[in-house]
Amino acid sequence: MINCSNTSAAGNTALEDEVILRWKVHPAKEEPRKLLVVAAVLAAVAALAYFWVGSAFFAFVMVFAVCGMLADFIFPTTYTITKKHAAASTSGITKRVIAWSDVKRCYIDDLGIKLSPLNRRSRLEAYRGVYLRFGDHKDEIIEAVKKLRQTDA
Repeated sequence: MINCSNTSAAGNTALEDEVILRWKVHPAKEEPRKLLVVAAVLAAVAALAYFWVGSAFFAFVMVFAVCGMLADFIFPTTYTITKKHAAASTSGITKRVIAWSDVKRCYIDDLGIKLSPLNRRSRLEAYRGVYLRFGDHKDEIIEAVKKLRQTDA
């Protein structure tokens, strides 16, 4: 389920922290067939790890590691855009935040927008910045990012 809500700054004395948009995206719910593939891969990883090493603990560690790599798909992610920053938080597992003053470039694709702190494209791009998935609110998110990038410049 994807929720997108605008909130007002009524009663908020620090207008810079005003939440402009907050929404949630859960790719596993949106694409249950891919979730079945992920479950099969996790089962295969557990079986291979167990038979390779012969330890249930090692199999658990390997499944945990793969779940960590796939956390953005498996668990819901809450995205927040404020006047100061953009953030993506995956169920308390990971949290990525970038201040608008640090955003040098934005890249839009079919699923979301990448806010990058790098001046030019680089292989480091995948590990830097914040990726905001659109869900069902592409136009609202693009408009908010454009507005906040202009006010920051």
